[in-house]
Amino acid sequence: MTRPIRPRTRQDLAVVVLDGEAVVYDEESGSLHHLNPTATIVFQLCDGTATIREISSEMSEVFGVPVREVEREVRALLRGLRRTGLIDGNRAAQNGG
Repeated sequence: MTRPIRPRTRQDLAVVVLDGEAVVYDEESGSLHHLNPTATIVFQLCDGTATIREISSEMSEVFGVPVREVEREVRALLRGLRRTGLIDGNRAAQNGG
């Protein structure tokens, strides 16, 4: 049985939230990322305690959108955050969810 994914943002990132949008600086790569308000909420929920399904459920309640639709979007966003290196862990350790 695989463990559910519990996404966690990297702790070494510099994050500033202005008007609901995050600006994230990755000193390791020297890159700067701008997250829209929805991506900022998901990013902030990635504290390593909630599963993707739990994050999606919370977002579903906030925005009044079906959880299946939200989960598809959350997973796509998390793939992007993982690709840019803003989320800890690797794919092999994060099967399931």
